[in-house]
Amino acid sequence: MHDMITRYAQVKLSPRKQTETRDLLNTPESGWYQLYAYRLEPDTPIDDWHLYIREKDEEGNPYRLALLEFNLSSYRERDLDAAAKENIRKVLANFQKTKAKVILRFLYDWDGKGMESEPQTLSMIKRHMEQASQAFNPFHQIIHTTQGIFVGSWGEMHTSRHLAVEDMTDLLLHYASVTEESIYLAVRTPSHYRNIMEELEQHPDRYESYGISKEQLTHRLGLFNDGMLGSLSDVGTYHQADIAASKKEGKKIRKEEIAFQKTLCLQVPNGGEAVNDNPYNDGKRAIADLRAMRVSYLNHIYDEKVIQKWKETPYAGKDSLYHGMSTYDYISRHLGSRFVLQDTTLHYKPYQKRNARGSVTIKNVGFSNLYHEKKAHIYMVSKKDGKKATLLSVQEKSSEYQPCRWSPRETATLPFEINPFQYESGEYTLLFSLSDSENGESLLLANDSFDQGQKGYVLGEITIEHH
Repeated sequence: MHDMITRYAQVKLSPRKQTETRDLLNTPESGWYQLYAYRLEPDTPIDDWHLYIREKDEEGNPYRLALLEFNLSSYRERDLDAAAKENIRKVLANFQKTKAKVILRFLYDWDGKGMESEPQTLSMIKRHMEQASQAFNPFHQIIHTTQGIFVGSWGEMHTSRHLAVEDMTDLLLHYASVTEESIYLAVRTPSHYRNIMEELEQHPDRYESYGISKEQLTHRLGLFNDGMLGSLSDVGTYHQADIAASKKEGKKIRKEEIAFQKTLCLQVPNGGEAVNDNPYNDGKRAIADLRAMRVSYLNHIYDEKVIQKWKETPYAGKDSLYHGMSTYDYISRHLGSRFVLQDTTLHYKPYQKRNARGSVTIKNVGFSNLYHEKKAHIYMVSKKDGKKATLLSVQEKSSEYQPCRWSPRETATLPFEINPFQYESGEYTLLFSLSDSENGESLLLANDSFDQGQKGYVLGEITIEHH
């Protein structure tokens, strides 16, 4: 602190020019996921070899997402036993040791025979939801989202006796009620989403025992799409497009459904599998639709033909920074959020009584948002003694400056203030950092100004002089 009586102060900023990079940032909660499948059997502990996790890809980058499928078909007529719950817990405890977040899908079928494999009654499925959640709720900090409501072939909410709107809504709300509030849920299609929300709005009395309002559900319910870019209708994801009277009408329906996701998935996750090599997943069109659907994660091996096509197709978009890269590399760098620091300003006139006021602008150039709370800090560090002063700290989810609100293709402006009379004359480094609220991990930005020692991105140098 500066105790001397001064007549006036000068505060100057020498901003650092921010250069955008095209590096692969390897950030949590987004990117290519691995698939791990576990069949749970009564009284059968999981084998150690089933616990193997491939932690890094071919280039040595840590995998940040894994889809965990738990097949419950052996329990279709009985409760999950202690072995099943312990196996779920053991798998998640194993992933907790890695850098990966997980996506959970519980299902009864891997063979396209959902009607044969799933329980006859809703009550049994609901019991399984309760019992499974008892095992995975303690690991809510590593769960990115769940997928489905247990039923249907491959757990994809088709070919099931339990998909009447009332049953589907009952299952989803029950699942929501027994899981930690921070865990996202997801249904297979936009139509499923709208039908459930409409049912809840029109018949709230049917579901009041769950104590979950439509508004609460909107903050948790997203989508997953395992037919992504596979056809005009995304292989039946947009059902009406398959039965449209004309191709023109089908295209209209696709356009409307993508627009629906563009709005919805600003606040809830969307991801899945790109399938079926066809014109809808050709390079330029694929990028446009993935961006519009706010996609944050995709299966890293499926569909192999689509993945290979992307690797062989040069990126041909407007962003010259990525010219010379493949479509695959461009998608890899834009799944989820991708933040770029742009400008830093500071305004102060000698003799003024108010604080120096500054701002930092940051742009999200990724396909989607962050969905789990993060911390943003603007701070300065004295070059003389290394003391750190926080100028802006954004931690509360309700804050208008919360990183989860930094939407794709938009610029966020973060304000900060400096009272020069609180600091000694000297030079200070101005920095910015973004970190995970749970584990403190620093999130990388697409800039070249990271200072390892200060654990932040250098915004510029501030000089304070007292006269």
